[in-house]
Amino acid sequence: MDRAPRALRRLVALAPLVLVLLAAPAHATDEDASEHRRATSAATRSSVEAYAVPVSRRVTYSVTTRGRVTASMKVFRRQVQETFDDPRGWRAAGVHFRRVRRGGDFTVVLAAARTLPSFSSGCSVQWSCRVGRHVVINQLRWTRASPAWNRAGRSLRGYRHLVVNHETGHWLGRGHASCRRRGRAPVMMQQSMGTGRCWFNPWPLPWEAAAVRRR
Repeated sequence: MDRAPRALRRLVALAPLVLVLLAAPAHATDEDASEHRRATSAATRSSVEAYAVPVSRRVTYSVTTRGRVTASMKVFRRQVQETFDDPRGWRAAGVHFRRVRRGGDFTVVLAAARTLPSFSSGCSVQWSCRVGRHVVINQLRWTRASPAWNRAGRSLRGYRHLVVNHETGHWLGRGHASCRRRGRAPVMMQQSMGTGRCWFNPWPLPWEAAAVRRR
């Protein structure tokens, strides 16, 4: 008599894992697969909570390039959207991101390193930056991550999550954060340069997501 309710409960319990599996890249490299396996447990625990957060803000964005870009734009567009859709990211702040062909609320730019100063004198050829509506991802970092990140043995896919979340966090109104205590570093910390006593972390901490929700 209660078979249907029990089956429904099992489906609900499995839903977070299904969401995580669907989020895996369609053409994952060995490095992507390794990162995905490491993240699966944490993502499964957090996905129910994150997707339980109602969408309070819907934003649109477009994707473009500047300078000579040799990285795959198909992969870039896909992985940016995967980061935005991930329940560990700004989705946990109630923000829903949708890509449009042109225009939108902001623009994600994959830029050749030498073009970064053309956005602002405050942008370095070494790093990514955000200027006005432009979330600028440095192609050098997109393809190679950063020395500090690599020394810690972290994956390139993880760094791509970090740089998209960090620069988009600036667009959402968040400034830089520091390592308050031992544990995961805030996503708004400049982790590309190192984390001190904190651990590298590509996702917003709960208090960072809560701050965006309150805006």
